[in-house]
Amino acid sequence: MNAETEIRSLFDRYLTAWNARDFENVAACYSEPSLFILPAAAVPVADKAAMIALLGSIFAGLENDGFSHTEIDKIEVCPRGDTIATVDATGVRRLRKDGTEIEVIDAHYVLRRGDNGWQFATAATLPHHWSIAVDE
Repeated sequence: MNAETEIRSLFDRYLTAWNARDFENVAACYSEPSLFILPAAAVPVADKAAMIALLGSIFAGLENDGFSHTEIDKIEVCPRGDTIATVDATGVRRLRKDGTEIEVIDAHYVLRRGDNGWQFATAATLPHHWSIAVDE
């Protein structure tokens, strides 16, 4: 399998676990330590237990808004070498059971490949339609 295929597989597992509220498997997609960047603050996450606690807090807020599941318009995978890659997820829609949107955001991930394969090292939530200048 090539890096992009492996990373897309990781992202599919991640989204499936996220929508199932399977915090254990969401946390398994992250390296230890990792960094979770939310609109209110950057949160360093030391280990799996800390990630599970953070997810519980995030989902408590989502559940209060009637959260059902997340759908994503587009995922762009960019391997940057043998052990590092980025993923941009645009049009991340957090939806209620009736299909109405709670919010639409974009997300940027930095991934590292280590002994456990590809894992997210950093996850950042961003305003929808964010942009960055990248030299090509």
